[in-house]
Amino acid sequence: MDVGLFEPCKLEDIPAPRPEDAWEYKPCQKKFVMRPEDEISVDSIISALLSQIEPTEVQFKECQWDVTAKEMHNEKQALLFEEKLYISQVKTGPCKLIEESKIFLESELKEVGYMKLSIEESYDGYVVFSRSQMTKGKGKSMCGHCLRGKYDEKFVLIVEKRSEFDYIDKARVEKNMEARNKENILSVIRETKINADSQKFKAEINIKDREPVFIMDGGVQLLMRHLIINNFVGKFEYYTLTLYGKVLHGVITVEKERKKVRIFYRNFANVIVVKNFKYFNEVAEETSETYFTSNGKIVLHFWPRYNYLLHAIRLPPKPKERILPKLELMWKADNLLFKHYQKKKKLTLESAQCYLHNHPEIVDFLYDYIHSVLQKKPEVVFPFTIKFFQNMKNTY
Repeated sequence: MDVGLFEPCKLEDIPAPRPEDAWEYKPCQKKFVMRPEDEISVDSIISALLSQIEPTEVQFKECQWDVTAKEMHNEKQALLFEEKLYISQVKTGPCKLIEESKIFLESELKEVGYMKLSIEESYDGYVVFSRSQMTKGKGKSMCGHCLRGKYDEKFVLIVEKRSEFDYIDKARVEKNMEARNKENILSVIRETKINADSQKFKAEINIKDREPVFIMDGGVQLLMRHLIINNFVGKFEYYTLTLYGKVLHGVITVEKERKKVRIFYRNFANVIVVKNFKYFNEVAEETSETYFTSNGKIVLHFWPRYNYLLHAIRLPPKPKERILPKLELMWKADNLLFKHYQKKKKLTLESAQCYLHNHPEIVDFLYDYIHSVLQKKPEVVFPFTIKFFQNMKNTY
């Protein structure tokens, strides 16, 4: 070893130690300063090392590698949905869901209509559309509604049109309303039709600096879904307008507790309960309860004072059973007789096919017969058939 390669350390070359830099220094060591090219080299080395690391099989199983960019929704895209609900009548009386777990069976509900609800995206907000139709009484009359609304990104009303129709004492009653918000002035046109008679009313409401927000029925559906997606718990207040022109104070309450609901054959656990109260002069005008899943889909909706509810699950159709005559059941239950029947049937079919093959003129006779039946259209086919073939016998 060449001792001349090592030089003794001088005292003036050692900088004064600092407490925060104590870990950087050793005795007889100068302060190390990294050059730019060294820093790039170190970064390149680390990148090269990281590129060689592959995820384990467990990581591959946990990661959703098949998720496309289209499926990664943001908050606005999560509000866009379309669903169909079924309207049923409760046979046991008004709806009550005060129990911890409520079960609806086939014997309790009778399906009487449907409701469609969809929320679409516009360039400056959302478009809400809903439509319903249901039978009344013994199914002789119909009633329903149609709604179209547009709201901006902050759920402020732009325009909404709503119409309802019903039949009362053989008279068609239709109520229409159009509300437009322009420069914080709400213009409302309300129309009531009874058969051919019509009455229109127009009013303007100043909603500038009004708190809480002013929304209509379509905005309420949009707002409730927004609260569910954002895990809101508590009360949210708003103002709305009925078809009769009454301004109501609404309160949406999202409960923290979860419930379990069973409709027909489907169980829904951890359902979010949303109650909607509408007040006029501090008196409750309308109350409704809606049960949502965590992604904002409606499971159940009902009004406690009425025996109608909306539900997302429909009873599967019953399979149609073939009703056979009693004698047919008796001989088909006997294996020996049934095998003999199948054997005779096969022989009869083969014999008929062989006869038709040997006598092709029968096909022309049958064609003439069917053509005559369709042309004459007799009320009783059997005597017409006898006369037809009797005439054919005389002819040939």
